[in-house]
Amino acid sequence: MSRSRSFMFALLALGLGSVGCGAPNHQPVITAGPRPLGSPSTPGGLKFEEGTVIQLQLEVTDADNDEIFFRWTQNPSNAGGVFSDPSIATPTWTAPAPLENPNQPIYLYVEVEDHNGGVLLGQSPPLFILPKQQ
Repeated sequence: MSRSRSFMFALLALGLGSVGCGAPNHQPVITAGPRPLGSPSTPGGLKFEEGTVIQLQLEVTDADNDEIFFRWTQNPSNAGGVFSDPSIATPTWTAPAPLENPNQPIYLYVEVEDHNGGVLLGQSPPLFILPKQQ
């Protein structure tokens, strides 16, 4: 196999060669969220009691109408909060027990991907967890 044919094969095998019209992919766009549904835009973060089940809001558009994939995570990752399904657009998240440092926020992140090269990361406002009232 000639050197130029080997190079073309490598490009196609890696998905770097283009076939067809070669229209550029548009990255997905977050139009709302990620944040707890109905939460106010308050500076300094949002406070929730431990054990609260929070419905998350996320609205995304894609100009190419590509299928969109989601992956939710939290930081710190060992905070203990639980997503109902981290691979859907609007899961619920159950607030964990308060962190050892009550001034340390938890952030929820969502990675939005269209599997055509468009990837972006959204971040929630800072979330602070309060002890459950007896």
